[in-house]
Amino acid sequence: MKKFLPVLFFLIAFVGCGPRTVYPHLNWLIPWYVSDYISLDDSQKSMLQQRLLKQLDWHCRTQLPAYAEVLRTIGRDFANPDQALTYSRTQAYTIKLTELWKGLMNQIGPDIADMLTTASDGQIGELFDNLATQNQELRKKYVELPSRQLNENRQKRMNKRLKYWVSNLTARQKEMISEWSSQLEPISEDWLQNRELIQAKARRLLAQKSSRRDFRAQLLELIANPDQMRTPAYQAKISANIDITIKFIIRLDQLLSLSQRSHLLNRVESLASDFDQLSCDPKAVSKTQIKQ
Repeated sequence: MKKFLPVLFFLIAFVGCGPRTVYPHLNWLIPWYVSDYISLDDSQKSMLQQRLLKQLDWHCRTQLPAYAEVLRTIGRDFANPDQALTYSRTQAYTIKLTELWKGLMNQIGPDIADMLTTASDGQIGELFDNLATQNQELRKKYVELPSRQLNENRQKRMNKRLKYWVSNLTARQKEMISEWSSQLEPISEDWLQNRELIQAKARRLLAQKSSRRDFRAQLLELIANPDQMRTPAYQAKISANIDITIKFIIRLDQLLSLSQRSHLLNRVESLASDFDQLSCDPKAVSKTQIKQ
């Protein structure tokens, strides 16, 4: 599962919305699923291995072809410099990626619930101790730094991200990144608080797993729809930052040089072809073979 998750990171990064903003539960949910945060016994390892094989098969048959199609849609939208990228088309990328992510969570949610149900009190304590340690590290990196430093770090990340996709940036494009970053609503504190709220609710549910009849249903709901834990103020900031970022991407599209646009299209098609190769979908594989 691990090697497929960067797919989502690349696509989300492409439209400018960091995974911390869109999926605050990603960093604690998936690592547990692949046993990074908890020591499993032999029977749990066997269960995890069986479930992973099944889910990898599902993922490569259903989601990888969808990722490739999203990338090619993005490529088509950026291919013509005379046709301006629209707000609705850019917004559609984020909606489609959110749908794919929710599909993944709904698919693996029962496996996560089953694994958590078998966990001992000691394992649950280990999980949340590790998460607490990581929360402290995230607070130091994304919350406690001076706002000026956080702004500079955000600009550096976006510069690096865009350099991957479009090659070297012009002075004006770098100025646009600075403008974009300064317009964003401060959200790190809200993000971390939301992450901790989700973890706290999960811990309360796990403490009641033997006595609460609706434990499994509640846990599955938390896994599939963690955004319900967001406060209205936090959700408003997310929406505002997505709006700012979509407008930034539209302006950037207008300033791409021919060489930058060519670099972008090559990156997009290369990554889409990689997904085709990884896909279990015969149609996707055939499409790649025809191109070769």
